[in-house]
Amino acid sequence: MKLKTLLMVLLSLFYILNSFADTNTTLFDPLSKKKIFFVPQFSEFKEISAHELLFLKKILMRAEKENIRAVIFEMDTPGGDVMVAYKYLSVLAKSKVPTIAYLNPNGISAGAIIALGANRIAINPNGMIGDAMPITMNPGGMKPVTEHTEQPDSDKKDSKDTKEHDEKQKSFDKPPFVPTVDDSSSPSPALDELLKELQKMSPKPSVSDEKLLNQKFLTVFFKALQVLSEKNGRPTRVVRAMADPYQRLDLKIDGIQHDKVSPLTLSAKEAKALHIVDYIVRDRHELVQQLKLENCELTVVEKSGWEQVVSFLTFPPFAGVLLALGLVGIFVEIKTPGFGVPGILGLTLLTLFFLGHVSSGASDWGPMVVFIVGLVLLLVEIFLIPGFGIIGILGLLCILGSFIMAFGAEKFQTAIYVVSTSFLTAIGIMIVLAFYLTKPIWGKLELKTVQLSSEGYQAHDDFPLSPGDKGTAISMLRPAGIAVIKGTRYDVITQGEFIEVNSKIEVLTVRGGQIIVGISREQQ
Repeated sequence: MKLKTLLMVLLSLFYILNSFADTNTTLFDPLSKKKIFFVPQFSEFKEISAHELLFLKKILMRAEKENIRAVIFEMDTPGGDVMVAYKYLSVLAKSKVPTIAYLNPNGISAGAIIALGANRIAINPNGMIGDAMPITMNPGGMKPVTEHTEQPDSDKKDSKDTKEHDEKQKSFDKPPFVPTVDDSSSPSPALDELLKELQKMSPKPSVSDEKLLNQKFLTVFFKALQVLSEKNGRPTRVVRAMADPYQRLDLKIDGIQHDKVSPLTLSAKEAKALHIVDYIVRDRHELVQQLKLENCELTVVEKSGWEQVVSFLTFPPFAGVLLALGLVGIFVEIKTPGFGVPGILGLTLLTLFFLGHVSSGASDWGPMVVFIVGLVLLLVEIFLIPGFGIIGILGLLCILGSFIMAFGAEKFQTAIYVVSTSFLTAIGIMIVLAFYLTKPIWGKLELKTVQLSSEGYQAHDDFPLSPGDKGTAISMLRPAGIAVIKGTRYDVITQGEFIEVNSKIEVLTVRGGQIIVGISREQQ
């Protein structure tokens, strides 16, 4: 990231922060419809996903269109892909409808970051929030992005400044989240710009100067947390301690003692006392009461049948099964005559795989187009070009690449694992089908036609033919077909021209396994 760009982002940040000083704006628009959307989490303690993000984005757009008063979204997550978390923050930052994150019960790692992006946070009495230190995935496993960065001067307070901090802490002792607080539901251009920078700078293990990249990444990452904290009236030092293992907290200054080199994790009571969360509630009905929105209709937004199917289709283990069985179906179809059930089943399973990922928002139709191109190249190599060369290799690369692309850039490592596992599984099943299944089972799929000489089939070494021998085409030659020559049926081929049925033909040459014929000179 260019230093000039970062400087502009930081300058715009301070301008935006000043705009949050007006504390007379209500969070909930009194002119909005008396209706609340509640978005439940559909699986317990599940990692965040692009599919759930897309669903929440649709609900927020719908809420804005219908002038809904607020949207409550439930979370219970151990974290997940940090890039998906940043996209959550972007969606929440742009929302014109107030959002409330309900941790039921836990918001850990990326879940804590997402919750901080909401205008209000509620938590189950048995819940936890924190441990938001960013990590990257390397070939050797997970690796924390932990560089001991310099903290801003505002965080380097001497004990002599305890009085100033105590006065600031007292300001948090008031009920902090009533409808007469800062306009935190307004989109923040500075925050949006910071999130874009984070997505560009997300740590990549392949970058040569990894330490420098991590330092730049953490600088913007911690600044984004600061903006989130100040935007929603949360203590910035405590929020930073949840992500920065080197951030120490003092009991007198911050309300909690934390001097271990580890990210901070808080219980529900601790989080409420420190004003990280705003409400401790047992269920959504109690949350509505504490929000003082009892007079509003609470609508639970359920996923449609297709959205539930999409969630299932994009579940990595099931997606892997679709890939493996789809490849096996195509293999069996290629090995058997005609086009039947195996081919239809294989293409159907692969279509479901691509359709699920397109519908989830993980990818567009591009991967499916690449797959079709790869399949066509592979079929051309198998049926039209002798041997197996560059066309076939390109076809296989297109097919494998399309599978990886379907998962989306954020799930690249998951895609590599799922696709490689599925491909190896498919190969194993193909080997079993080809060599180890009993004859009665494989025989139903195997081509049993025997080429007998009595029926006109001849090996090319046995062709008793010479140029000039006459015969009759008993099928359309376009350019290949069947002809009777000297009273015997032969598979023949022309030099490119089409010859009608019952036309008189003559042998031009016999080359290898081919009998090349042309229209008889007598008929010309």
